[in-house]
Amino acid sequence: MEFLFDPNVAFVVLAAAFFTVIFALLTPGTGFLEILALILLTLVGYSVANMAVNPWAIVLLLAGVVLVIVALRRSWKWYFLAGSILSVIIGMLFVYKGAGSLLAMDPLLALFLSVGMGIFIWIMGHNTSAAFNLKPSSDPDQVIGLTGRALTDIAASGSVYVNGENWSAVANNRIPKGSQVVVLERTGLVLKVGIPEERKQNK
Repeated sequence: MEFLFDPNVAFVVLAAAFFTVIFALLTPGTGFLEILALILLTLVGYSVANMAVNPWAIVLLLAGVVLVIVALRRSWKWYFLAGSILSVIIGMLFVYKGAGSLLAMDPLLALFLSVGMGIFIWIMGHNTSAAFNLKPSSDPDQVIGLTGRALTDIAASGSVYVNGENWSAVANNRIPKGSQVVVLERTGLVLKVGIPEERKQNK
C-alpha cells in the first residue's frame, strides 16, 4: 500500500473519492457507488494517517464538501456554489504537504483535476438549481397516487421509476428492488413511496 504515499496517487484517490461521494448522494440506493465511495474514503484515510498533511486544509476541504452537498440539494445562489467549489479545490490541493514546494503533487495534474472538478460541480449545481427553479408546465404533484417500480432496494432512501422518469425515493419501511410502489408524497425532487397496500390503508 506504499503507492498511496505518493502525493500524485493520493491526490487522484482523493479526487476520485470526492466524485464518487457526490454521485452516490445524487443517485442513492445503487449500492455499488456507496461501496466504492467507502473503499476510496478508507484509502484516503490511510494515506492521510501516514503522510504529512495540513490540518487547516483538511478542515477547509470538509467544509467545502458539506457546502457542495447542500448546494446540490438546495436552490442556492451561484456565489454559494462558487464558494463551495473554491473551498473544495483549495483544501484538496493543500491537504498533503509538499517537500520544499508549494504543492505536493505534480502541478499539471493538480491543474487538470482542479479545473475538471470545478467544471463538474458547477454543471451539477447549475442543473440542480434549474430543476428546482423550473416552472412546471403541469402540476408536479400529479405523480402522487401513481404506481411505479423500485429500481433499488429502498430502506431510508433509494430510486424508483414512475411515470416514465427515475426519481429519488424514501420509504418508511424497506421495499425490495423490483417491487411495485405507489407514490404517497412529493417533496421537491424526492418521492415518498410505499407498497400499494399502504395507499389503501391511508384512504
